[in-house]
Amino acid sequence: MEIKICLADFTRALSLALDLAEYQTFMQHGHRVTYMALRLGKMVGMDSESLTRLYFAGLLHDIGLTSMGGMRLLHDEQFLRGHTAVGKELVLQLPIPGIAELVLCHHENFDGSGVYGHSGESIALGARILSMADSIDAVGRNATTMRQAREDIAIHVSTCKNSRFDPYLSDTFAVLSKQDKFWLDLEGRNLPFALAALQPSNACFVDQESIVDIGRVFAKIIDSKSRFTANHSRGLAELLRRVAESSPLLSGKERCLYTAGLLHDLGKMVVPTELLEKPGTLTPEEYTVMKSHVYYSKLILNQVPGLETIASWAGNHHERLDGRGYAERVPGQELTLEERLVAVCDVYQALTEERPYRSGESPAKVFGIIESMVKSGGLCSDAARMVANVVL
Repeated sequence: MEIKICLADFTRALSLALDLAEYQTFMQHGHRVTYMALRLGKMVGMDSESLTRLYFAGLLHDIGLTSMGGMRLLHDEQFLRGHTAVGKELVLQLPIPGIAELVLCHHENFDGSGVYGHSGESIALGARILSMADSIDAVGRNATTMRQAREDIAIHVSTCKNSRFDPYLSDTFAVLSKQDKFWLDLEGRNLPFALAALQPSNACFVDQESIVDIGRVFAKIIDSKSRFTANHSRGLAELLRRVAESSPLLSGKERCLYTAGLLHDLGKMVVPTELLEKPGTLTPEEYTVMKSHVYYSKLILNQVPGLETIASWAGNHHERLDGRGYAERVPGQELTLEERLVAVCDVYQALTEERPYRSGESPAKVFGIIESMVKSGGLCSDAARMVANVVL
């Protein structure tokens, strides 16, 4: 089973996951920054390769935030240095060359007062553009109307000219901002279409190997949200791979199942860390938030044409054969063997890991629990047998 997807589509969807981690006030932040950066880049004459790098760097510029505790210390220099350095290391592991320095330097200031002290044209043009777009979006999202946003941003750009911002870019933005189209494109309902129109024409399709590489990076980001899930996604992915390799029924699906394991908890980006690490029982409201992660996993992955099958395998891991799972209460007869297998493996992986409210259990004890879930109609006996053959 081979899958090829457009790298630009995949990155745009994963940028949505990063925005979810920044909470609702920052929704579409990565997309807005990318749109503004590309418009500025085109106006200053960047070539197609530079614009392609700017596209990916814009979408991923805050990839280091989750590992640094979200947005709590947005203006703290140590935090800014930390999340940009982490971001650089993460994007170096992606099959997207040429964007690491842009991510690292997206909080540099033109006058050298930024976190690394680079100044003027020693800062890459793409990084200068990203820094400006990121700052503009921070100002604009506090406005309640488009008119107020335009006025506040105009003052901000004028005030920061020659200090935070490249004066040439400030003047360029002043021209760009006179277009009503620019502001209308940034509205939430219009932004997906406006950004899609700017998607690089030379953005390549990537194969399964590259998808796995990207999945590993995002699994690391997901798992880093809590010390209790430090290896959950990668552990589940490895278990799925081992089971698939041992079963003729799953021949050829090993890498796709591995990828589903890496990305199954992508939606946990939206779950606050304090819930993931709460030592006691969740309240009904907290449990509702926790359960929503599978909805977001599936929503994000379904944004990528060609990834629909993996989206279902990953997003249905809390569905149950008796139809009492979540988030869609899919009837058991509609769940594929792969979806049933991911569900069993997730239970096994979770119960063998330490949690804030309990210690990890032994494989034998966990399988006693899984067998009881099979008998009660929740989990699939065939899938449970496949897993038992590997771990017991």
